[in-house]
Amino acid sequence: MENPFTFGNPVRDPRRFFGRKEEVRQVANRLLSSAHESTSIVGERRIGKTSLLKYIAHPQVAPGLGLDPERYCLIYIDFQGLTDITPQRFWQRVLAKMKRSVCSAELVAEIDRLLGMESFDLFDLEDLCEAIATENLTTVLLLDEFEYVTQNQNFGPDFFGGLRALAIHHNLPLVTATRRELVDLCHSEELKGSPFFNIFANVVLRPFHKAEVLAMVAAYMGEVGLPFTPQDQETIYRLAGGFPFFVQIAGYYLVEAQAPPSGSPLEGGRDEMGSPKDGGRAGTAALSKMAAAYQEQADPHYSYMWSHCSESEKITLLATLSLGRQKPAGKNQLKKSLPTLENLVKIYPHAQIDVPELLKRGLLYADPDQPGAGSGNRPFRLLSESLEHWIAVEIAAGEGSTESPESVEAWLKSGGKEVVEPVKGALPRFKKKYWPVVSTVLQEVSIELASSAAFELMLRAIV
Repeated sequence: MENPFTFGNPVRDPRRFFGRKEEVRQVANRLLSSAHESTSIVGERRIGKTSLLKYIAHPQVAPGLGLDPERYCLIYIDFQGLTDITPQRFWQRVLAKMKRSVCSAELVAEIDRLLGMESFDLFDLEDLCEAIATENLTTVLLLDEFEYVTQNQNFGPDFFGGLRALAIHHNLPLVTATRRELVDLCHSEELKGSPFFNIFANVVLRPFHKAEVLAMVAAYMGEVGLPFTPQDQETIYRLAGGFPFFVQIAGYYLVEAQAPPSGSPLEGGRDEMGSPKDGGRAGTAALSKMAAAYQEQADPHYSYMWSHCSESEKITLLATLSLGRQKPAGKNQLKKSLPTLENLVKIYPHAQIDVPELLKRGLLYADPDQPGAGSGNRPFRLLSESLEHWIAVEIAAGEGSTESPESVEAWLKSGGKEVVEPVKGALPRFKKKYWPVVSTVLQEVSIELASSAAFELMLRAIV
């Protein structure tokens, strides 16, 4: 049996592409406009940017979006890892892809002429674009991992000025995909001021809603005819949250837990007759192994996400985790302890700036299931319980590796943050490299909670 879930590669089969209907519509509508407008796809690593670009460009999909292949030439180019690319190599790569996509012998000959030249300039490219336009054809450049261009010092304002001119005056719309907004991924302040970035509308890819995740899992499981229960679905969502990539990992190991090949480390969910236990669900032991296998695969990606957070964003995430894991004694305390924006700002004012960015990247989401969700001040949660677990393990000192009180004193004397006494005593429970971050969280949260008992509760929640 072929496992329908895959991870590590983008979704190439349009039948397995789920969600993103609104985002696809926005991109297509801009390309179909009279001005053939450009779009910037923005989203966290592994959120599905490449899958989206490939879906739009797929020959079975594009016509249904109005992008008739006789009128639109969709060219996908991946720049990942091309750290030493130059403008000349950029255009050579574009032209080589374009040559394979156009049918006109005259256009192919013109592209060959440019490729045979030692160098060519913007005027040559403008002439080519005009020739393409006379064929009633619009060439669309789908530029994946475009930050490898904007962050490359080989590409200056002149290059981007020329690319802008081609995009808005010569029928060459662009669809870029990057981790952050383009203007935030420039290699210089001079480049940030380029009018190039004004031609784009941003389309942000966020994690799926829970209903989208469950629909995706149901469809994939249906392909192989494996039974699954609401508990199985909840297991996937608890581990993966709404990140499609993590859903694929969790789903993959769920299938293995239900029907593991002989000798698989996940084998164990079947009875002595070889049938699945628990009415089709994988056994408890197998599900535990499934969760461990998921965590092993997900951990490097959590590490990447964490490493690309600023210190301030880490503080906001830890404060959210702290408040979200508390168990308040009564209803009055509940409102004060929910990780709402109001409460987060009380304990860490910079959360006002961090929360919108973390929501955009999908590391936080507004939890509709928590009490108070209908009040307009919705509480936040981290992406998943699995990410919460990873952060707790990441910041906590391992057994036998705690720092001494003397080390804390030396750190404070060397310029460490001023902390209140309860925090000072707690610092050895965390890795030293996180003391600046953790001390801020613990100090502010402990003051807000205003009691040693509540502080201890919060501290236990983190570690």
